[in-house]
Amino acid sequence: MDKRNRALRAPDPRLLLDLLPDELFRKITEAKFCLIVDDDGTISDSHPMYIDWLARKLKRPLKPEDNTRYDFLDIDPQALGMLKAGVFGNARMHRHLPVIPGAVSALREISKKGIPIVILTARPPQKEMVRVTYDHKVDHRIPFDLMIFSRRKKEIVKAIKHLVREVVLVDDDPNVVTAASSLKGVTALLFFAFYNQRTRRKGVVPVKNWGEVLVILRNKIMNGRR
Repeated sequence: MDKRNRALRAPDPRLLLDLLPDELFRKITEAKFCLIVDDDGTISDSHPMYIDWLARKLKRPLKPEDNTRYDFLDIDPQALGMLKAGVFGNARMHRHLPVIPGAVSALREISKKGIPIVILTARPPQKEMVRVTYDHKVDHRIPFDLMIFSRRKKEIVKAIKHLVREVVLVDDDPNVVTAASSLKGVTALLFFAFYNQRTRRKGVVPVKNWGEVLVILRNKIMNGRR
């Protein structure tokens, strides 16, 4: 598969395994392990951009710590609609985002161990958004085997789990992580954010940074290869 085509745009989760490139299918089944990682708030440090954009549109100051629930639900529905239309609809705003500290080195280490990495993002699956997301990862030399653009994250994780012994999911959305934590063989890591600190669910593992993610991944890889 050509590198620039290593993306699936809003695939039907029921057909996902048929859509996986043969090379990735073999890699996942041989590794018996897969890392699935979100982008915004987990790899890309996008939320300050969202807050700044909303503050300018609403003409009032906002801070990241003002938001204690995912998707900025504590602001108001109008602001959320503005955010989706103005920010998620403008792919160029995502082109040069900074990267969460530690993400690059952690993902490179995992990739070198032969572990498949799937970036699963809820960003809109438009062609331009796919392009800038891909280019952003290339610029920062972030390894990945496949990008999937879909809001149906639990179903995607469940489909991939059919191929492996264990999946580790890293996401900052408490709804996604809570849903995935109910799946057998899935370790659901909730990546720290101001808006997800209220989440307390059985099976959800909170992590403060990529260093903590890496410790968990190292242990699982070692245990799986004994």
